[in-house]
Amino acid sequence: MGYAPGGGSDLSIRLTEGAASKILGQKIIINNRPGAGGTVMMNQFIKAAPDGYTLAIGSTATLTVQPHVEASAVLFKPDDYVPIVQISNVPNFLIVPSDSPFKSFQDFVEFAKKNPPGRVKVGITSIGTTLHLPFVQMEKLYGVKFTFIPHKSSAPVVTSVMGGHLDAGGADMAAAAAQIRAGTVRALGIFAAQRLAAMPNVPTLKEQGADIEAGFYNMLLAPKGTPEPVIATVRDAFRKVLTDPELIERAAKADVPIDYLDGAACRERLNRNYEVIGSLLRDLGLAK
Repeated sequence: MGYAPGGGSDLSIRLTEGAASKILGQKIIINNRPGAGGTVMMNQFIKAAPDGYTLAIGSTATLTVQPHVEASAVLFKPDDYVPIVQISNVPNFLIVPSDSPFKSFQDFVEFAKKNPPGRVKVGITSIGTTLHLPFVQMEKLYGVKFTFIPHKSSAPVVTSVMGGHLDAGGADMAAAAAQIRAGTVRALGIFAAQRLAAMPNVPTLKEQGADIEAGFYNMLLAPKGTPEPVIATVRDAFRKVLTDPELIERAAKADVPIDYLDGAACRERLNRNYEVIGSLLRDLGLAK
């Protein structure tokens, strides 16, 4: 695990490891090794014996952003690991102040089109992150230009939007969900393929005309060379856990949307994201 205890990636595996351990007949021990956006852990992980006893949780940023922006420090390539399953997929939200004149995503886009470039101020985390790049895609799609206001994390973005200091912001579920439910910010949409069961009234951007997905997915990985029967055993165990209605409901209450994908679908998503994000980062001059 390349992140500290308590975060979304950590919570996703802790919600599932107990049941998976019982099915496998083998206790899953979680080892948190944070550092450099998950790169420290991944650099160590790819050197592990491919025997199924050392697995990793890889996230969107670690697997599809870091290899482009920190190329000299990243020792792994997409073919150095095998995706077993996707555990969770936590989408980002497009939020505006509760009293914003923007009642829909279309309102937001039309305003940006009709006003001078940079007029719309959008809160993000760091430049080049998965909370910034979806808005870059939006700029390209609609021919608009935003002024990006970086913040240290997603939570301060939500605070700035609540205070009316920004026209809009990108925020992850952990930071935004409570304020959306309380009505202190308005969600114009989520960057996801489908609506969240926990927040069914928030439409996706895709259904509003913008085929842009962004968030923080967590995938269980094995080192390259791990025998397929071993991978299949682990995949089957986690599939049973991740498709259990009781677990899905319990995770949803913790704002961790369980989203099972098998290995082939994981690889397809990783490859697609890796190419799209790499292209965006190169256009921004951030790829090394």
